[in-house]
Amino acid sequence: MVFLISRSHVFSPNSVQRDEAIYKAVLRELREQGEEVVCLSEDELISDPSIILESDSYGAPKVISMGRDVRTLRILEQSEAMGFLVFNAPSALLADDRLQIDAVMDDVSLGMKSLGTTTDVEYIEKEIGYPLWIKTADTATQNADDVQFIDNRERLEKVIAEFNSHPDNNWILCEHVVGDLIKFYGVEGTDFFFWMYPTQKGEFSKYGKEKHNGKPHGYRFSEEDLKDALDRAADELGMYIYGGDAIVRADGSIVVVDFNDFPSFAACCRPAAEAIVSRVLNS
Repeated sequence: MVFLISRSHVFSPNSVQRDEAIYKAVLRELREQGEEVVCLSEDELISDPSIILESDSYGAPKVISMGRDVRTLRILEQSEAMGFLVFNAPSALLADDRLQIDAVMDDVSLGMKSLGTTTDVEYIEKEIGYPLWIKTADTATQNADDVQFIDNRERLEKVIAEFNSHPDNNWILCEHVVGDLIKFYGVEGTDFFFWMYPTQKGEFSKYGKEKHNGKPHGYRFSEEDLKDALDRAADELGMYIYGGDAIVRADGSIVVVDFNDFPSFAACCRPAAEAIVSRVLNS
């Protein structure tokens, strides 16, 4: 028995169809493997948690969830405590934010210079300088304003004021790294790994932020080393099904600028679905 939970549209900005595509691909793969599947939306699970929490008659099922609502994660955390295997780990997702992710990327030598929530503009300029990025500390970006490119003091002061106007809002500031922007997708514990240049051939852009990196130069790097480091980070973070963005510098060194829980895998949907199902069923 496998519970398959879809993502609420609010957490799929400009990507509803892409998220639905990987969901359907995973469902198709599970059925081809002969698995009995219970399909749920986040809204259905939130309105009736007993669907999972009172499912003892199924034994100890596995859960594949694209859900990001805190209420969804809390319910799945309870099922995790009951012995269910949940991918990605809800207890980890509730604990992880961008600061935690950045710290783990430092551990695997993929980190970049960043600061936690601060309104001290002079300190930011001294430690990071321009240009820089400001991002909500929440890993679930919901709109374009959650991630902003800053190239001068006036802009920085304005955006900090906007971020600071929301109660309990935290953010991080990080350097703008010069190099080739790549988008990557992986499933920890499998051979699956895919990367691409998102600025080539008119590839899909969620918010158009990629323009700040320009066209890629084709700097060479070790795909094997990158996959190994990302898998180690994914394991530490509990984000076994992952994706994100990285910058390859001219010398081949790499920094991760974004790391996401269960992306859409739009450019590699079918092989990703096969890897996801293999990872879950073999756990």
